[in-house]
Amino acid sequence: MQAPFHPDDSAEQYCQDTLRCGYELGDPNLARLLAAGACRAVTDLERFGAKFVHRDDGSYSLGKFPGQSHPRNLFVKGGGVGMAAALAKACKARDNIRILDDFFVTGLVNGQSAGERSVAGAMGIQLRTGEVTLIRANSVVMATGGCQWLWEVNDCPADATGEGLMYAFRAGANLVDMEMVLFYPSVIVWPPSLKGAFVHYEFLAESILDGNVYDRDGRPVLTKPLPVRDQAMRVLDQAIREGRGGEHGGLLWYVGDSPKGGAVVRKKLDLAQYNYLKQHGVDPATAKIEVAPGAHYLLGGIHIDERCRTTVAGLFATPECAGNFDGANRLAGSGLTATQVFGTRAGEAAQEWAANNGLAEPECGSLEQEAARIAGRVLPSGIGLAPNFSVNIQSLRTRLRSAVQRYAGVSRDRDGLMRLQQEAGDIRTELAKLRAPAGNVYNQAMIDLLQLDAMCNMAELVAGSALIRTESRGHHFRTDFPAQDDEQWRQHTSVRNEAGRPQFGVQPIVGA
Repeated sequence: MQAPFHPDDSAEQYCQDTLRCGYELGDPNLARLLAAGACRAVTDLERFGAKFVHRDDGSYSLGKFPGQSHPRNLFVKGGGVGMAAALAKACKARDNIRILDDFFVTGLVNGQSAGERSVAGAMGIQLRTGEVTLIRANSVVMATGGCQWLWEVNDCPADATGEGLMYAFRAGANLVDMEMVLFYPSVIVWPPSLKGAFVHYEFLAESILDGNVYDRDGRPVLTKPLPVRDQAMRVLDQAIREGRGGEHGGLLWYVGDSPKGGAVVRKKLDLAQYNYLKQHGVDPATAKIEVAPGAHYLLGGIHIDERCRTTVAGLFATPECAGNFDGANRLAGSGLTATQVFGTRAGEAAQEWAANNGLAEPECGSLEQEAARIAGRVLPSGIGLAPNFSVNIQSLRTRLRSAVQRYAGVSRDRDGLMRLQQEAGDIRTELAKLRAPAGNVYNQAMIDLLQLDAMCNMAELVAGSALIRTESRGHHFRTDFPAQDDEQWRQHTSVRNEAGRPQFGVQPIVGA
């Protein structure tokens, strides 16, 4: 997690680093807010129970990762799990926070508030009973993460499938820069038991472990000082494309030859993330770990303003599903900082909206449309699930993820992106023929159908946005347009829902 606590650092420098490393595509107004709120976000987390690594003098232990002008990375004890556990405990301790477990949201419902179209709540399925339920709300905050599981190689949970983005899109919110997906350079591709975990490429820096990523002939692939993430992932991708990869298509992350010595390496890697590798028989201090660039973070997403408002009244969004502040690349550590800074702002703005506006009345048409979308996936009463349902779902999902990986990976071109659009449409057509039983408890078949439908839609939005950005910038690399074009493309791509179909366009950068 990043915050400018170093005595030589400042919020302004953090902001400038963010804009520079984002290739000037992020909105400066939001980058300033991110940087200005970072230190408070850390102290708030400590107040909620999260713990950070401190030095003997009580100051924060700070690391300098690629792209940072000064050491700015704080280390959370227990990693992301430690942070999430502290926040969950704080929520459960408050009587005025209600948590609904085992509830699968299927979409948002629109309504009318203060004479304008707004959000009126969310519809979903109570998995313990199978009941379809409407949750009415004065305001709604989207905090659902990204869609990285569309790619075969990724380091994200299997439910990072983009439903939240689709809920907002269908409700009328604009999405921006959906072509911008951050590919982390060193995601594990072998052994299979660890596929999808990652090892820090930043730890290979001379100041930390001084290792490297090597090709199959033992040649180092990365230069020192380490390049920022988008440059690193392209270097690794190019080496793999040149045939320098190992047996399983990856390169070898290795710190066993570090001049720091084994004791320093083991102490630095005494973290939950690396102890997990050891539990699976891989010692990260000595093993050559096969890695490749993998989808790690969605840089684009729902367009927000300074108060995290979307283009739909009463609907707010926060990272990672909000998307116009990082630009075309993200500094290491900013992901968690952004969730806390903008999460606070979204919560405050949503509370103010809810207090000043009455409960919106759901539109009959919106309710009927969402109910019909669910009902259309249900088998007639008395008919059981087809015996080959799971095989069909798995086959379609594999087809889609393979197409996204091949045509919208680190390198893209027009022909491939058009093939991806066609393939996603074809898969959605096949998916429409499948049905799930009605009302089942923990209806996994229904969840699979709805998730894969969202994935097909997300693939089309990613491909469509990547098609219209006819340049290369940050994590979007077009082999047919390899140059960065500031004259035409220092602006966001944009997509909105028009009568159920995506309308692609552009949107200006705010605060430039």
